[in-house]
Order: sequence, then C-alpha cells, then structure tokens
Amino acid sequence: MQVIDTVAIVFTIVGGLALFMYGVKSLSDSLAKITGPRVVKILEKATDNPVKGMGVGTATTIMTQSSSITVLTLIGMVNAGIMTFRQSVNVMLGSEIGTTITAQIVSFNIGLAYFPLIAIAFFVGFLSKNEKVKFVAKVAFSLGLLFLAMDIMALGIEPLVNLPIFVYLINTFGQNPLFGVLIGTLISGVTQSSSATTSLVIAFGKAGAINLETAIATVLGANIGTTFLELFAAIGATRPAKRTALAQAMINIVGVIIFLPFILPFAELVRLTALDLARQIANAHTIFNVLVSLLFIPFVGALVWFCERVIPKKEGEFKPRHFFDEKMLNFAQLALREAEREVTSIADKTLTMLNLSKSAIVDENLNAANEVLDLEDEVDSYCDETELFIDKIREEDLAERQKLWRIKLLNIIVDIERIGDMTNNLAEFSIRRSTDQIPFSEKAKEELAELFEKVAETYVTAIKAMKQKSELLAQRAVELEDEVDVLERKSKRAHIKRTSEGICAPEADVMFTEMLRNLERIGDHADNIAYDILDTFFNHERIGTRKRALKF
Repeated sequence: MQVIDTVAIVFTIVGGLALFMYGVKSLSDSLAKITGPRVVKILEKATDNPVKGMGVGTATTIMTQSSSITVLTLIGMVNAGIMTFRQSVNVMLGSEIGTTITAQIVSFNIGLAYFPLIAIAFFVGFLSKNEKVKFVAKVAFSLGLLFLAMDIMALGIEPLVNLPIFVYLINTFGQNPLFGVLIGTLISGVTQSSSATTSLVIAFGKAGAINLETAIATVLGANIGTTFLELFAAIGATRPAKRTALAQAMINIVGVIIFLPFILPFAELVRLTALDLARQIANAHTIFNVLVSLLFIPFVGALVWFCERVIPKKEGEFKPRHFFDEKMLNFAQLALREAEREVTSIADKTLTMLNLSKSAIVDENLNAANEVLDLEDEVDSYCDETELFIDKIREEDLAERQKLWRIKLLNIIVDIERIGDMTNNLAEFSIRRSTDQIPFSEKAKEELAELFEKVAETYVTAIKAMKQKSELLAQRAVELEDEVDVLERKSKRAHIKRTSEGICAPEADVMFTEMLRNLERIGDHADNIAYDILDTFFNHERIGTRKRALKF
C-alpha cells in the first residue's frame, strides 16, 4: 500500500472519529438545554436506595448523553456536600447503563437517510424563531452527524480488511483479549469518551474488519479508559469526592476483570441477540454494563467500605461552605440551580443580620450589633465567591430564560450584598449611639421598630418569591416596598416635629435620619429582587429607573 493511501485511510478514520465526537458533544449540549431543568430535579431525588439511584443515573445519562458529565457532576455534588458518597455510587451504577444508548443508536443502518435528516434539521433550525424547535432541530442534526461520521469511519476502515498485517493483528488480539482491552483503554483514555471508542469499534464491525471477540475486548477496555478524566478531576477535591472517582474506576475495572476470562462464551451469547455484527457489538456493550451494574447492587456497601478504607476520613475533614463546586460547571443547568440555592442561603444570612440590627437598635443589644459586624465579612466573602462561580457558568449551554436568570442572579447578589452593608451600617449606628450616649425617645424607638418590621416583611417576601418562583409573592413584595416608603416619610416628618418641639435631642437628628434612610434602601433592594423574579419568570418589565445603583 502506498504512503499516500495510508495517510488517506488514517485521516478518513480520524476525521470521522472527530466528526463523531463533535456530533456527540452537539447532541449532549442540545439535550442538556431541553432536559436540563428535569435532570436537575431528577438528580436531587437521589437516595440511598441502590435501585432508585440507578434509575436516577440511567435517566440522567440518557438525557445528557454523557456519562462523563454525570460522573463529574456527581463529584461536584459530593464535593459541595449536596450528595453523600453512597448516593453517588448508586447514581454512578445507573450512568454505566445510560451511556450505552449512543452505541445502540449508531448501530442502526439507515443508509443515506442521514443526508435529508441533516439538511432538513439544519434549515428548520436556521429558519425557525421558536427556541424549542431550534433545540429539537439541533438534536436531529446531531444525530445525522453521528450516522454520517459512522459511514466515514467505515469507509476509511474498509481498505484495511485486505491488509495481511491488519488481519494478523486482529487475529492476535482475538487470541489474547488482554491486548484488545489495552487498546480500548488507550483510545478511550485519549478521546475521553467511551461512546466514541465503542462507536469506532462498531464502525470496524460495519466494515467487517474485526471479529466479535476482539470487539468485545476493546469495548471492555473503553470502559476503563473513560475513568481517567474523573480520576484526574478528583485531584485536589475533598475526600468524599475522591472516593466517588475511585468507586467509578473500581466498578469498571472489577467488571472487566470478571468478564475477561469469559469473553468467548460471552461472545457466543451475544451472537444470539442479533445477526448483524455492528448490532452484536452494541448489544455486548449494553449487556456488559447492565450486568456489571446489577452485580454491584448487593455490594454497594462493600464498595463504599473499601473506598473509605483506601481514602480514610481525615480529622476536621472539609465541611462545605457552599452549595456549589466548580466541577458542577460541566453541567451548566445544575451549576445555575446550585448557585441559586447559594444566593438564597446568603439572603437568609442577611435577613438574620437585619433582625440582629433591629435588636441592636431597638433593644440596645450590643452583642447583636457585634454579631452583625462579624457576619458582614462572611456575607461579602460568600457574595464574591458566588459571583465568580456564576460568571464561569457557560451561557451557551443554557436556554434563553436560564441565560436571563443567570444575569438576574448576579444582580440579586449585588442587592443582597448592599443589604448586608446597610445592616452593618445600622449595627455601627447602634454602637456609636451607645458609646456617645445619644438618647432616642420612646416614640422614635417605636417608629424604628415598626419600620424594621415592615422592611423585614418586604425582604422575607422577596426571598420567598425567589425560592418559590412565585408571581404573587413577588408582587406582594413590591406592594410592601411602597408601604415602606410611606412609613419612612411618615417617620421622618414625625421626627422633625419631635425635634422642633424639643422631645428628641438635636444630636440624635442625623443618626435617626440615616437609620431611616438605610432601612428604606433595604426595602428598595428587596423590591429589586422581586422585580427580577417578575421579569425573568413572568415577563413583568420594570418601568422607571432601577434603585440598584444606589449605595449608602
């Protein structure tokens, strides 16, 4: 064979593989945009029950078409303390099953039907203005690319069938399956995709360039190679997250070790499932993954025990500060959901600060004031870290409403941080009032207490609206903020009157007015949060200038 022919064959096969991997990535991204919110809800239902956990992992991987994304997301969730290590193992067993769907799809022989599929899907997506239609068209387009890539790879492989050296190597691998396992591990480790490796093997099958025994050995190796990325991702992670990566590697390695001595009888069993070699390879992949997952169900406890012994618990082991971890960025929808949970958690902290600042001013509780000052630094740090995390969430992986919500969350963080700043101001006022012995009349305290209550009610309602995505609560928060404005003006007029009548000391004038101003601004920022909810989920656009830019 001439050198130019060899180069052409190599580039045809590698080019087809590259196109296939692009198609898988495009399919995964498109499915994630369509099914993302549903996948997040499914993952949050993960339990200690192995069967239910497997169902979660299978459904998640089918909907994302990527076991690597599922496992990396699990590592992130364990790292953030959202999921236990045992729960992640259950989900992981299901992901092993879900990842076989791609091989089943591409083993179909649809002839040249992928050309009209690609053409129709492209123009429908290009011309349509409907976001869901665009996503569905992209899914169809990606599937067309997968079938095209399979044909390209098979076309490049066909000339190899007549090469004596190639026939010799295939026969050698067939006699010693360990070589096939090593080749599959290497290819999968380089491509970081067991689906790509398995589909390449199926393409060899379509070209008649491989026997079933060698194909099975290579597919087994692909399952091992795909664990490299997860093991690498666990470096620097918490110990529970490292255990998660180790567990996935153990599941695949032990599964291969169990099956390796029985490849010949296993191949005979698989031949009974289909006449077509490509389908037989896909079926072997599916049967292997399903059986390994089922075999591990009774031994999940033992696997957890083993991983915990290999990576033992460390004294003072990491306690998560956040609901998120950077490995969640592999699945943008989940990252956005956990960022939202973190934002609501920070909002709850600032609500605590608001209540403490009320106790500091109305009850003259200096301990409460000092607690506010301590919490303010914590809130600032959490806001900064959460903002950086949200900035890293890839917009292109989100649907349009999710893109808008990502931006709104960044705005809400600013509002929450400002509220923290203002409660800090109020606490400092209470300390200064105590130090300088500035008196407030009983009436002034009553008015401050009333305004505090109204502001707290407004903020609580806005936070609940954010948690529940409630239009009714968001609108109620807007109404309450109007009441805050009225009450603030009323208190200011009453204070001016008391000062002119000599009831309130002149030295209390500026401090009391500033307290009113800070409370009113807290109401403004709660109002901003409410409008962000209305704008994102209910298409209520705010009229007039936003109050977010104000900082006091």
